[in-house]
Amino acid sequence: MSSTSNVQNLLTNVFRPVFVYDATNGVYQSKLELTNVDAVSANIVYTFAAAVGDSMGNVYVGINSGNPNSLLAIKANSNTTFVGKESGSGSTSNTESVFIGYRAGASAVSSSYSISIGANAKSGGISNVFIGNGAGITTGSNNIFIGPGVTNGGTAVDNKLLIGSGSTTTFMVGDLSGNRVGINLSSLTPYTADTRLVVNGFTRIGGTTNNGKLGINTNPETFDLDVNGVQRIQDGVGTLTFSNGIQSSSGGFNSLTGTTGVSTTTTVPFKKGMFMLSATSNTTRHGYIGVASSTSNYTLVSEGSNGTLITSGGTTLTVASGTVGWNITYFPTP
Repeated sequence: MSSTSNVQNLLTNVFRPVFVYDATNGVYQSKLELTNVDAVSANIVYTFAAAVGDSMGNVYVGINSGNPNSLLAIKANSNTTFVGKESGSGSTSNTESVFIGYRAGASAVSSSYSISIGANAKSGGISNVFIGNGAGITTGSNNIFIGPGVTNGGTAVDNKLLIGSGSTTTFMVGDLSGNRVGINLSSLTPYTADTRLVVNGFTRIGGTTNNGKLGINTNPETFDLDVNGVQRIQDGVGTLTFSNGIQSSSGGFNSLTGTTGVSTTTTVPFKKGMFMLSATSNTTRHGYIGVASSTSNYTLVSEGSNGTLITSGGTTLTVASGTVGWNITYFPTP
């Protein structure tokens, strides 16, 4: 075949000049179409749009990305995007997923609605997000892994958040189904359903300026710590609680306040240990310091007055009737 016939063959089967009528402007526009091209080698390609994809809606961008054209039907990927050298090579039965990076999604199987970004990032299962070099697992669903090499040790898992570096990261772990998160933990141990944050280690609020404030069920405003609700402070020896306007303790201190009625008296409770008691009428205030040997026997060490507001009998302290306010602070012993 002559060189002329070769050129004519190219013009017919590769370079196809066509004319398209522009109805708006009433003119014909010339276009050049390229067809039946298996490979194009060029340094720079300028184009307005690149329609890239196979008959199954897959997009492969990168040297050796995806599967050979002859295996498209067998590999059965659909609507999946692979970007990067060898990305998605050997992949099978992946649906509506995205793989970006060198060998990202290589040999991926049955990944659906997932995103994997990073060299050698893996994926399998349903609705996973893996970001980082080598991040991800090949099975499991509804997971989020962020960081280089974050793989959960290669163990299949569902509904897990991992952020950090390395196979068994300990920086942050989350339970996506239970809305729980842990810091400096490799796994979350079972807590009550209401425990949302677990911190393994010291926690500081305020950073380097020491101006942080913490409010629980309230805005802290001028307070460093502001708690609206039942409170408990425990150090392993004693316990101090604040609930319903009453303070109580075991092994620590507590304080109770109250008033008597117009025609009733009030027996003041006390605990074993030291106590300070004050009682106030409209015009008179009396203070007492005593020692209780048990929850029902006491000895007054000193008293501000022997008035009629307090009746002391060795077993009870009784505040007289007549709208008398009283306050007792305990320093109980175990």
